[in-house]
Amino acid sequence: MERPSGVVAGPARYGSDLVVDLLRALGTRYVPLNPGSSFRGLHDSLVNHGGNHDPQLLLCLHEEIAVSLAHGYAKGSGQVGVALVHDLVGLMHASMAVYDAFCDRVPLLVLGGSGPADPALRRPIDWVHSATTQAELVRDFVVWDAEPATPAAAVADVLTAHQRAASVPRGPAYVSLDAGVQEAALTAPVPLPDLAGFAPAPPPAADEACVDRAVEVLLAAQRPVVTAGAMDHDPAATPVLVELVELLGAAYVEDRNSVSFPTTHPQNGTGDASWLADADVVLAIGVPDVPGRLRRRGRERASAPTAFPSIVDVSTGHLGQRSWSNAFATPFPRAAQLLADPLTGARQLLAALRERAPDAAERRERVVERVRAQRAAATRTRRLDARPISPARLVAELWSAVRDTGHLLCLRNTRSWPEGVWELPGAGSYLGHSGGGGVGYGPGAFVGGALAARDRGLLGVGIIGDGDLLMAAGALWTAVHHRIPGLLVVNDNGSFYNDEPHQAAVARERGRPVDNSWIGMRIADPAVDIDALAASYGCWTAGTVTEPDELAGAFTKALAAAQEGRLAVVHVRTEPA
Repeated sequence: MERPSGVVAGPARYGSDLVVDLLRALGTRYVPLNPGSSFRGLHDSLVNHGGNHDPQLLLCLHEEIAVSLAHGYAKGSGQVGVALVHDLVGLMHASMAVYDAFCDRVPLLVLGGSGPADPALRRPIDWVHSATTQAELVRDFVVWDAEPATPAAAVADVLTAHQRAASVPRGPAYVSLDAGVQEAALTAPVPLPDLAGFAPAPPPAADEACVDRAVEVLLAAQRPVVTAGAMDHDPAATPVLVELVELLGAAYVEDRNSVSFPTTHPQNGTGDASWLADADVVLAIGVPDVPGRLRRRGRERASAPTAFPSIVDVSTGHLGQRSWSNAFATPFPRAAQLLADPLTGARQLLAALRERAPDAAERRERVVERVRAQRAAATRTRRLDARPISPARLVAELWSAVRDTGHLLCLRNTRSWPEGVWELPGAGSYLGHSGGGGVGYGPGAFVGGALAARDRGLLGVGIIGDGDLLMAAGALWTAVHHRIPGLLVVNDNGSFYNDEPHQAAVARERGRPVDNSWIGMRIADPAVDIDALAASYGCWTAGTVTEPDELAGAFTKALAAAQEGRLAVVHVRTEPA
């Protein structure tokens, strides 16, 4: 921590001092930021009034990194993440990260400098960097926004934004703090309100009649499947999901971007898409995009209502949707809907099912046997000795290195993730992806997740793609500068490979050469020396790994460096997958 000198604790003297006192009272530990003159008053208050401690400034090299860091920290800590961005230009930089948090239903408080509203106080640059309604930039993908005009209003609005961000359905809230208000001297004390009266709203529960309807649908199922979302990364969700799956004799299928169920559970059929294709009833709990989970949308995919199984949807449904974005707005039929906080609704459903527990022993045994065969087949088809290195071999070797170390999986490769290798206990053990699909989320989110892991006595571990890393590699500097340890593996296939199959598909459809799908995709000629890049930010590096048999040694050394407090980066050349 960078410790300021000459700081003497005392009452708030300026508007920005009040905001710092409020953030501390709310339990805010960190404020990632990229510096900006529009919040110079708040910056001074964080350092010279708050002592740069609870909250502590975390210097970032880009606003998108700052918000992504807060995003990853919020998921890893269970707290509201806070970030600070510079007026219009900083908010424009940060807007992709704000959208990611909106789609991911993650509670963030984004504070921005603005103004001054009084034209007489504006410097020439303030006219370029301020707007009449700055929040318009993100209004369509935040849960609430405000532009307070007085120090007392700033306290009220920041407190309300924090409350709204943490209330279901969760999401980012934005408050622009006028530069003049920040720097205004207080003429009289402004007491902070009693925070007990501004707690997040209690999680909403489902209507009992809807619960009864859902039970009827589930009891009539012959081939039920349960699937869930991230469940706010709350470990309390996992035993509820396990009991529901076992009670119903159902298979469970995880999305590739989340983990809420034990990966080793005998009814976990994740990795086999046919479970959902064959299901007559799907119980979807906290799944933001049910048609996407069922693969019932998009080009060359069935989207008619008749293509859906009977769906029991336990979620906040339309409550978190905005008309501006089409995110999670694909229409689909529901046989029953529990409009509720997912965990709360799941507990209601479980209590009702216990009273009418079906005899599902025979069905459960069939599911277990099919899952066992599925896992055996997956093991046989892994290409662990492939050259270039296969992503499956990378994951297997990294798991072997860290499995006996308390760790938090902050990032992982998604489309090439081999199911059944990494043993995860359930919700909260893996922090998922961006939510909005924004490439460049990973570096900042990894650092935020690793920070939360450090504070919990765990080690942050992650696997990141080369394209994602290169969009925001400056996040590595923030981790090194602030002594945030972690083990980050770069899965480098030398391409923005996700789009190569898209180009190949279009070429095939049009009768054109598929072999050209790499053009405009490959990160080559020259290839980026990612190992040298990470070293330039102060990371411990292992050298570029190109041979499968080199992985174990590189990961063992990297783990030792991370446990000594370093950010260890291992660059691995892999095959596209």
